[in-house]
Amino acid sequence: MSAYRAGLLFAAGLLLAQGVTAADDKGQFGVRGAGLVKCAVYDSERDARSQIYQIVAAWIDGYITGSNQHADDTYDIVSFESTELLAAIVSENCKKNPEAPVFAVLRAVVAQAGKNRLRAPSKKVEVAIGERKVLLYEEVLRRVQQKLASAGFYRGPIDGIYSATTQKAMQAYQTSAKLQPTGFPDQATLWRLLHGGS
Repeated sequence: MSAYRAGLLFAAGLLLAQGVTAADDKGQFGVRGAGLVKCAVYDSERDARSQIYQIVAAWIDGYITGSNQHADDTYDIVSFESTELLAAIVSENCKKNPEAPVFAVLRAVVAQAGKNRLRAPSKKVEVAIGERKVLLYEEVLRRVQQKLASAGFYRGPIDGIYSATTQKAMQAYQTSAKLQPTGFPDQATLWRLLHGGS
């Protein structure tokens, strides 16, 4: 490991240990931790899947938990998005803003994802298709069914059960969106369906 990389790892570790402070009465707050890492460094470390990237990914999870704890009317600010999906979206945005700190980019990504936040607890349901499995909130599955129904792909009940009918509707949606038509509610499909993103 180069001295530069070792120094970055040490600095990121120190930053991570410092935490994040709460906002004052004017909405100002100090940012600490791995969120201070510049986008250019984050992208480089993500490509290498280095320890620094792992530290930032863990910081992202902590940021989400802190957001859940302090955001009003929120149970989970990201209803289905995995850490890896958030990290990938942050990376795409970092490429456009290499001098920005990761925190600023993640904050914007979470603001977008938070439009579909869960306001109350929801049971988790396992969806299994072949070898692929995922745990999703039942409320997210109801939202998926509603979106698929609104788009004309689904005609079943909005019940949060990932039935064969829901799977076929998802396949039809994936085909229309030029995604691999697996019927599986993967991260890319859910982002496109629920956020209208690409």
